[in-house]
Amino acid sequence: MTAPVIRGVNHIGITVPDIEAAKSFLVEAFGGQVIYQSFGPQDPPRQGPEFERAVGAFPGTVVRGQAMVKIGTGPDIELFEMHGPEQAQPIRASDFGITHFALYTDDIDASVERFEKAGGTALTAPRAIPYATEKGPGNKVCYCRMPWGTTMEFITTPDRMAYHDQTDLRRWQDED
Repeated sequence: MTAPVIRGVNHIGITVPDIEAAKSFLVEAFGGQVIYQSFGPQDPPRQGPEFERAVGAFPGTVVRGQAMVKIGTGPDIELFEMHGPEQAQPIRASDFGITHFALYTDDIDASVERFEKAGGTALTAPRAIPYATEKGPGNKVCYCRMPWGTTMEFITTPDRMAYHDQTDLRRWQDED
């Protein structure tokens, strides 16, 4: 039996408290483009036991909006405005599960500045990548928080990375 072909990451789902504010932020901060909105305030909300079971939501959760946003050439961001009787704060890097997503940029300083002007918060200034496998004179990262608390990372790697000497596999931005 042959393994199914996985082409790549299609999208990343993010639950937000206000879908309109989140769409505006992604457009302002990243130059995102709203591809479509699956449903919104004018539509009946998604809720009930079948929905809860299908997505693993806490009982009583109500989805009031869903939209797909394109950012550059990577996976899309699918936004969900959900409200429920039990919602946790966004997770931290030390928690189990998906802790952040990263956006590749050619100009990390300008990207962080735009992000902050749109209402996001940089956790530090852009800094050199600390890992030997990814170090290079211009290779930098900067972790940031979106207004609703989701953590994201800007990364730029214009210089050759040491991992190239260890394998023929390449990260997508390193492919020729």
